[in-house]
Amino acid sequence: MRLRVVVAELGPAEVHAVARELRDAGVEVIYTGPVAEPAQVVATALQEDADAVAVGERVDEVRGLLAGADADDVVALPLDEVLNWANTTPG
Repeated sequence: MRLRVVVAELGPAEVHAVARELRDAGVEVIYTGPVAEPAQVVATALQEDADAVAVGERVDEVRGLLAGADADDVVALPLDEVLNWANTTPG
């Protein structure tokens, strides 16, 4: 099974390079484009049955919303950590 990661522009971080690297590593990337609120990112992750969410900012808020949605199986990561996670997680 291939890993599925939602990559969201939540804040000013540049996500395109990270999304490309994930895709090149064999990860299925669901790119949201710019979003204003962590709740939008979480809704996308739940709808897409994602394994992880990668955001540039507000990671703790995303984690809290995932926990509140009983989605403990979805990992929320900063953009600078998601590639390492994908490379070390069986998928």
